[in-house]
Amino acid sequence: MKSIPFSRASIDKNEISAVEKILKSGWLTMGEETRMFEEEFANYVKARHAISVNSCTSALFLALKALKIQKGNEVILPSFTFAATANVVIHCGATPVFVDINNKDLTIDQKSFEKALTKRTKAVMPVHYAGNRALIKTNLPIIEDSAHLIPKAGDNKNSFASCYSFYATKNMTTGEGGMITTNDENISDWFKKARLHGLSRDAWKRYSLKSKWIYEIEFSGYKLNTTDINSAIGRVQLKKLDNFEKKRQKTVKLYNKLLGLNNKGTHLYPILVDKRDKFFEYMKKKGIGCSFHFTPLHLQPAYKEFNMQKLPITEYVGSRVVTLPLDAVITEEEVRYVCEAVSDFRKINK
Repeated sequence: MKSIPFSRASIDKNEISAVEKILKSGWLTMGEETRMFEEEFANYVKARHAISVNSCTSALFLALKALKIQKGNEVILPSFTFAATANVVIHCGATPVFVDINNKDLTIDQKSFEKALTKRTKAVMPVHYAGNRALIKTNLPIIEDSAHLIPKAGDNKNSFASCYSFYATKNMTTGEGGMITTNDENISDWFKKARLHGLSRDAWKRYSLKSKWIYEIEFSGYKLNTTDINSAIGRVQLKKLDNFEKKRQKTVKLYNKLLGLNNKGTHLYPILVDKRDKFFEYMKKKGIGCSFHFTPLHLQPAYKEFNMQKLPITEYVGSRVVTLPLDAVITEEEVRYVCEAVSDFRKINK
């Protein structure tokens, strides 16, 4: 029986060598390697400033805090997303307002967004689901949940901040990690301090013999910084990202041809299945790792107090969506095997 995991990281001797160099340097936490990773990432996405953090969740949280989102405020987001997008709003004391998605690329729906607007709405968090860019027209501050998309073309010009993920299953990985980008220098300075206890800028250099040992605690911040170990992996992965994307695009194109679909995103390959539980069991017996992204948040126990309306497209898709294996190393033979299994299941369960 074949064994095809849902997602595999593409790691070779280059990442191993980069980590080994950091380990031998004697400096493991945030330092010069992280600074260089930030600079290179900012150049890649065409942002003025990039700030490394330990996860995309932390990036989203800091963006909300920079906007002074608090109790009494509302933040609009799609229900069709991961728990982190809603959790960070709640952790700020604010109210997440769930809206529907469109049926084209499963990103936030403009009409549903507009219906949800109130005097208490302070921001919107569109999610670039599966790698599809979510477009929203608004004068509100936009915080992009870009965990599924690292666009070489650059960030949305209208966005207050864009938040990225380097989790193990993402298009590039540092194992765990994230990045937040902005074009505002003052906001960038605040992010750099906020991620490390509110210490004065570059306080992490205090252990260097060339730096002053003194620092100031400018405000009560957080502990959300990354490490040079993660950044070393990230710098190598970033150099490979264009090639990763070409391979993923080729895989998505083949999936589309064999399954008769027209998916665009390169992070996830979603399909809709009516008998999902049976489908998962069938694919498991075939040795194929599948997942689902996502369960509608407004139907989950943790968010029942925020469930104010029905979201028909989200509920329809959320009860049927399955994501097929997709990474930068999957072979054409493996994709064909997956598609044959999907086709066979559909024939059996007509």
